[in-house]
Amino acid sequence: MYRAPRIESGSGVVRKLKDLPGKVFVATMEIPWGLLQEQLRWSPEHVHMVTDMDLETVERLEATAPAFDVVVGVGGGSCCDTAKYLAWKRGKRMVLVPTIVSVDAPLTNMVGVRVDNTVRYVGDIFPEELLVDHDLIRKAPKHLNRGGAADIASIHTALYDWKLAAADRGELYDAQIADEAAACLAELDRGAAEVYDVTPKGIDLIVDLYRREVEMCARLGNSRPEEGSEHLVAYNLEHMTKRHFVHADLVALGLICMTRLQENRPDWTRDLLDRLGLQYRVPGVSRGEIRDCLATLKAFADSTKMFYSVVDAREITGEFIEETVGQLGVE
Repeated sequence: MYRAPRIESGSGVVRKLKDLPGKVFVATMEIPWGLLQEQLRWSPEHVHMVTDMDLETVERLEATAPAFDVVVGVGGGSCCDTAKYLAWKRGKRMVLVPTIVSVDAPLTNMVGVRVDNTVRYVGDIFPEELLVDHDLIRKAPKHLNRGGAADIASIHTALYDWKLAAADRGELYDAQIADEAAACLAELDRGAAEVYDVTPKGIDLIVDLYRREVEMCARLGNSRPEEGSEHLVAYNLEHMTKRHFVHADLVALGLICMTRLQENRPDWTRDLLDRLGLQYRVPGVSRGEIRDCLATLKAFADSTKMFYSVVDAREITGEFIEETVGQLGVE
């Protein structure tokens, strides 16, 4: 059952970490931990540097981590997910301190782990306490903070795929939730300039939209309102290349590609992504890799038993692939 988190946002709210009782275990990485230390001199009992989210890695950590009373995730998605995994397994209090608003991990109840270079979700623990420190978050590179908008912008393609699945396969469709999701997308559109500039208002907007999106998905029982064929592009590209990329970049690429396949306002989508500052020309990804990703997308969706989407309803032809890659302007 969904539980709304207690979110404290503002300047300097991380000072509350010093008041945590008992033994504290921190899951973080070198850069976010260094940024936190610049703002708050704090020496918890144990600080663990997260390396990856492979299932074997987090299982080994949980088996060997010392006893603690509170686990704190300081950093991005991997740090927050590691803290969530430990809190879920140990049944302990958890406090999340995102140092960047690039993904929705600080608000979801699932933990994204990797098995054979493919994302899988385990666990069930809704974060209850978040400290959203504007000063800390604004120390991160702007383009990474802007990336937080990607998993809200994905509502555009996700709603299309969801409605298509309802029409073609009789999948449950909740018009009220779809309208609520569309309202989140409209709010993102209106606040694009704040998100681009990473203002306190823009940070709080992303966090609030994440909260609303997570609540909608929990109420529905799945992620249909925000996850569609655009995420298939992201998952397949990482699966195919065996490399990791910035999640927001992959989702933005998926939005560009799938709005064209859906014939779903692709020009508006590109304009929105530009105004948000989202990067859809993924650094390090070649034209050939995008071609291969699109060409194998249907096979990937079938083999991984993914949700029904436009990928199942429309053929991805060689002509479509060439036109799409050409519009991206990738070398």
